[in-house]
Amino acid sequence: MTCDCITRVDAMLAERNTRIKMPLVFAMGAEPAPTPAPMIVTDQIETGRGKKKAVGMFATFCPFCGIKISGAS
Repeated sequence: MTCDCITRVDAMLAERNTRIKMPLVFAMGAEPAPTPAPMIVTDQIETGRGKKKAVGMFATFCPFCGIKISGAS
């Protein structure tokens, strides 16, 4: 990431045994791995057979300072 907000917030969250969820990103072939973006955790509203599953979302801008995350699409 371009900023250090996640590192600073993680340090504050450590007091509560918590951290921001970051994805594990692998490079495919000769391309470099994209910069990991913070994961936005979502909940499935309705559960049961035939209901759509909750989707994962990733921030393209820092949720704390608003700077675009380099490599995020």
